[in-house]
Amino acid sequence: MTGAVGLMIGLAVWSKGQPETGGLGTVYANQGQEHIAVDAKHAAYNSFPATSGPHVAEPQPWGVFGDEVPDEKLVHNLEHGGVVIQYNPRLYEGSIDSLIAIQKKYPNKTVVAPNRHLKNTFALTAWRRLYTLDSLDETKITEFIEKYKNRAPEHFPD
Repeated sequence: MTGAVGLMIGLAVWSKGQPETGGLGTVYANQGQEHIAVDAKHAAYNSFPATSGPHVAEPQPWGVFGDEVPDEKLVHNLEHGGVVIQYNPRLYEGSIDSLIAIQKKYPNKTVVAPNRHLKNTFALTAWRRLYTLDSLDETKITEFIEKYKNRAPEHFPD
């Protein structure tokens, strides 16, 4: 009996350390949650845009922004269970009204901002997860938010 309980606990611990399969996008290794000073040098992120790692103490306010936001701020939002929606304004020529509407559905869990360095038109990030899209797909964006919001080290209410 004791051996069976130990085996069950061991399997549970082992499975937590295994990479997540399925779902939307790519899962990246956790780079931690270290708080750093603004403009401090740190190890390179293992994804672009970043999905975990060193970040400043002050997260980006939730909302829609017209200027690019540094990864070091956005990672803090991800740590709080948020989802970041970035778009490349050189690749996306449409209106961002749809993105604004999506953000309004999740006002305390999403940030929308441009990122001219993206290779794809859209990049959605959550803690340890990156999903890219070449065109605006509101259904996939909403699915990503619903599936991955609040799946992070720190839990904050919606």
